[in-house]
Amino acid sequence: MLNKKGWGLREMLVLSAVLIIFLMVAIYYIYRLYGDLNRDLNNNYYYDLEAKLEGQARVYIDDYLTQDLDNNYLTITRGNLRNYNLDVELKDKDGKACSGYVKANKDEINGYIKCEDYETDGYESWRE
Repeated sequence: MLNKKGWGLREMLVLSAVLIIFLMVAIYYIYRLYGDLNRDLNNNYYYDLEAKLEGQARVYIDDYLTQDLDNNYLTITRGNLRNYNLDVELKDKDGKACSGYVKANKDEINGYIKCEDYETDGYESWRE
């Protein structure tokens, strides 16, 4: 290993290989962390769109819906919201249009959207 002449070629190659392996592992984890953060930021954008849709559906239910909600789900389409000037512009980050609707009953209101790169869990295209 270390003698009076200093490091040998073999020791330097081993040390370099170990450092390269550590560097590759660090780059891999940084890349994964960045991907996870990017996915979370994108999902927050879509969660905000769902929340806006739910908010406008709440206004529709409170101000314009003539029936009382029960345990059965009522589908509120964007067409319903558009009739009362309550529609939400649903576009993904690239400006492409998304589709969406709201399911509501007496206990909850849930917005569902479908974009090119995102779809709310439980989205049912027949409800549009």
